[in-house]
Amino acid sequence: RSSRSLEKLVLSTNPQLGDGLGAALSEAPWANAESRLRELYLDGTGLGPAAGAGLAELLRSSRSLEKLYLNDNPQLGEGLGAALSEAPWANTESKLRELHL
Repeated sequence: RSSRSLEKLVLSTNPQLGDGLGAALSEAPWANAESRLRELYLDGTGLGPAAGAGLAELLRSSRSLEKLYLNDNPQLGEGLGAALSEAPWANTESKLRELHL
């Protein structure tokens, strides 16, 4: 299902979300082409290396995301590198303008 009205989601400063959140990113309603989500705040959410695949899928599939905040997730490391090597550059319809690390 898609969320057609959600434009901004702030999950910041919830370190207990961790890699569970990372895994859920690719399955979330905002990770599809019909979503209107423009801003996603995941700073300080405890994302780790396993979140990379979810982030890559989110960036690959999102056509509306303009701002993504991933700062204050020191464990993300190589997972972030993998996500950025694949996307959003592979998504020609990406509107991503700001990426905060």
